[in-house]
Amino acid sequence: MFNRQSYLNKLIQAKDSDFVKVLTGVRRCGKSTLLMLYKAWLLEHGVEEDQVIEISYEKMENEPLKDGHHLHAYLRERIPGQKRVYLLIDEAQEIQEWAKVINSLKVTFNTDIYVTGSNSSLFSGEYLTYLSGRYIEIKVYPLSFREFLEFKQYDTVNNLEQHYQEYIRSGSFPAVNLVEDENLIRTINQGLFDSIFSRDIISRGEIREIGGFYKVAKFVFDNIGNSLSTNKIANTLRSEGSKISHDTVDNYLMLMCDAYILYQCNRYDIRGKELLRTNGKYYIVDMGLRNQLIGYKSSNMGHDLENIVFLELIRRGYQVFVGKNGTAEIDFIAERSETKMYIQVSLSVMDEQTKEREFKAFEKITDNYPKWLITMDRLDMSQNGILHKNVFDFLLEE
Repeated sequence: MFNRQSYLNKLIQAKDSDFVKVLTGVRRCGKSTLLMLYKAWLLEHGVEEDQVIEISYEKMENEPLKDGHHLHAYLRERIPGQKRVYLLIDEAQEIQEWAKVINSLKVTFNTDIYVTGSNSSLFSGEYLTYLSGRYIEIKVYPLSFREFLEFKQYDTVNNLEQHYQEYIRSGSFPAVNLVEDENLIRTINQGLFDSIFSRDIISRGEIREIGGFYKVAKFVFDNIGNSLSTNKIANTLRSEGSKISHDTVDNYLMLMCDAYILYQCNRYDIRGKELLRTNGKYYIVDMGLRNQLIGYKSSNMGHDLENIVFLELIRRGYQVFVGKNGTAEIDFIAERSETKMYIQVSLSVMDEQTKEREFKAFEKITDNYPKWLITMDRLDMSQNGILHKNVFDFLLEE
């Protein structure tokens, strides 16, 4: 079992704190495995077997435990006296009024509670107030490029471009990277796609016009890294003969973001120092899923790279925005605590025209926060205080 140490460390650090630990992320990204890894760690560090109780709502046998009263009765029978119990619940959003029930378990039993969820609607609804200020969210993603190399036991020095192409084509879900056969990879990706889209989006969102939904998804997937608005998407699709409203497009986008398929990157006006509500960008959680819907396109390599950098930034805990600076645009403004940096992403700046365009984007930024240019070029192109970094050096950093 692949040990995702950075996530495991977060669980270990939060152990026995007075908070419910909530692991969120797209379905099949590894949350259930993390609970298994954490259970193994607990047992290796003095916790007895009967102190760990696991409940997975992926299993039909646990269907009755979606009712809070049944869950209480079930746990009352299994909790050993006054011992501290570590309760691991997979897909907790399947519990009716899950937050109310989890809070009740927290105050009733001597428990340290860990739950997973595959939909950000987990954090919506009035009843979430039962856990307000009482939970820690740990965001889980599919494999980073660094994890991918470790998972596949690839060299982290040689053949990085070749490994990167495999990462982009096959995708970053752990299950995909357990196999080598390309046909099997496509089959697994299709299964992931069907499961996530049918269960977490179409079914949960009660979508009736499935054809219209897939047209919106295809459009967004094909325009990763481009400025988009609901009006632009709706108007484009209507010009192609689809009868779809702006509100419907907005709903579809929200459902895909709720399922952690898409991440919205809003625009920020650097001069006006305000968040803008229009023409943000969308990035996808996994390239394999995108390829499953629209196919792999080598013409997307620039936006693929931008997408990978965006995901790496949010993995590292940054808030990320698209920067607007007058008529110029900065690919990313990344902020974390008191740290801030400006980032441009390009496949290469060896061409003089491209180099001039990418460096010019930084010209009118007057503050002293770091400015980075990330490309696939190996030659250091740093100049005028703007730091150049090869993308593999960036992705493989600790």
